[in-house]
Amino acid sequence: MRNNTPILFNFFKPKNKSENALTDINALDNAILLSMLYLSHNTRLDGRFVFRNSATLAKKYTDKTYSSLRHAGALYSMYLCERYLGNEILKNKRILASNYLIKNYIKKVNADRYGLISKPIEEAPEFLATSGGTGLALMALSNLLPENLISVHTLRKMGNFLLWLQSNDGDFWPSYELVKKEKSMAYSARYYPGEACLGLLYLYEVDKDERWLDAVKKGMRKIAETALSKDNSQLKFDHWGLLAAQKLFDTPNADLSAPLKALITGFVEKNVKVILELQNTDEKSDEYGAFKGTKSLCGLATIMEGLIAAYDCVPANVLKTRIKYALEAGLGHLYKYQVKTGEMEGGIPYSFIWNTPEAENKDREIRIDYVQHALSAWVTYKKLLSSSEK
Repeated sequence: MRNNTPILFNFFKPKNKSENALTDINALDNAILLSMLYLSHNTRLDGRFVFRNSATLAKKYTDKTYSSLRHAGALYSMYLCERYLGNEILKNKRILASNYLIKNYIKKVNADRYGLISKPIEEAPEFLATSGGTGLALMALSNLLPENLISVHTLRKMGNFLLWLQSNDGDFWPSYELVKKEKSMAYSARYYPGEACLGLLYLYEVDKDERWLDAVKKGMRKIAETALSKDNSQLKFDHWGLLAAQKLFDTPNADLSAPLKALITGFVEKNVKVILELQNTDEKSDEYGAFKGTKSLCGLATIMEGLIAAYDCVPANVLKTRIKYALEAGLGHLYKYQVKTGEMEGGIPYSFIWNTPEAENKDREIRIDYVQHALSAWVTYKKLLSSSEK
């Protein structure tokens, strides 16, 4: 039976804003640990994740609905714990779940291309292989290569698939319909280009084929140009694009031209300035730290991930300071509503009202990707704090 006493109970009785702001490193560590515990408890023996739960056990969910993309995303967050924290508690389960992903969702598109598929019985209207999903899979699986836990040929064929989906202008086709055997604009998501670019960067990290890096440069140029051509009111925050920008800037010998770097920096700055205007900065509000138009705690977590990545990309100290304040408030809000005790400890419900009489089943729902994004945000935030202290 689970212990219903919080691991670090001092931090779970909010009295004021500062106690929720994760300014104490112990609170941040606790948030990370609880999320890791949730992922560990919800990894089945076969490597499949428990996709949905109820924070209060008010509803039971079937195992029919599933998402290969979110499975890959969960693996990515588990890997970040090892990469940035040196914590390998989840490693065995991560490898187990990686093998499950490879066996069940990495499928041949043709002789020279593999993609991450979505299945009709679980999430898609038909068999699809998506650019975003394949990018996520590369983020999740590329790290297995140095330990010979995946074939380099498999990873290269996934990279080939993304290059095949990339248009001359740098954009990516959203999907490939396996039954029709054709590229498709259906079932697109605005995150796919950023996910594809970030995945190719993780592939390039372990396989120094310049094709992967060239595709990222072309893809990031298109992402940046598209964003900069829009009015602020039309811009949708692109956290995966920001993560890809950060990793591209950090890639050794990327050989970025000054105009391209300036273009991508402009894309980052625009995303940051637009989203910061939407944050609730009323310290007396229950939604202090949240963002207008973002309904879910998971949505808040993705904004946090993007802002953490942006911090390393923007040159202006004033903007960096604004980002830090926004992160403190936003991550504090996220931490305040993390499930702290019971069977669902570490879970991130859909809504901050999950534990109120007004909550409905949707508000209480915990999905594996909700936890993934929160964990990714907290881990990378700790890395940011550690870097700032040096």
